[in-house]
Amino acid sequence: MLSFFKYLIILTLLTMNSLSSASSFPRGCQVSGFGYHENYLILNDNEEQKFFLIQNRSNASVELEHHEINESFMSPKLHSKLDPSNWSAFASDISNLHFKCYTQDGENITILNCNDVLDVCQYPRVKFALSNMGNYWISTNKDKSQVIKEAAAKGILLRW
Repeated sequence: MLSFFKYLIILTLLTMNSLSSASSFPRGCQVSGFGYHENYLILNDNEEQKFFLIQNRSNASVELEHHEINESFMSPKLHSKLDPSNWSAFASDISNLHFKCYTQDGENITILNCNDVLDVCQYPRVKFALSNMGNYWISTNKDKSQVIKEAAAKGILLRW
């Protein structure tokens, strides 16, 4: 009987943690279209143009850098640094885009598990102008409202 109550308490705490993360997402932004594997954040579960919001929920600055898993002739450097509680917006039209997460102190780099430090959501019904297609950081290292304003200023329509 005691183990049942422990299980119930743990389940309740996990649910509350998930809800508190989701409640910080703006209206219409859903926990979908991405995943984690090993220490990596993997964005875009298909090859359609997608819009992701990413928040650093840790107490330290976190850097995200595209990690190429396939051989490519010219792959752009996709890098962003997020201070604690700040947000970035990323657009992608390539499936399974891998990002590594790390902190850097001088020359010392510490690899992080992205799942431990990031909250991510996707606008599944976003509309992009043809000039806004591709893989790029839309806005980086700002508060949530500023990131959304910058996306709208670039002609990206966030619908829910």
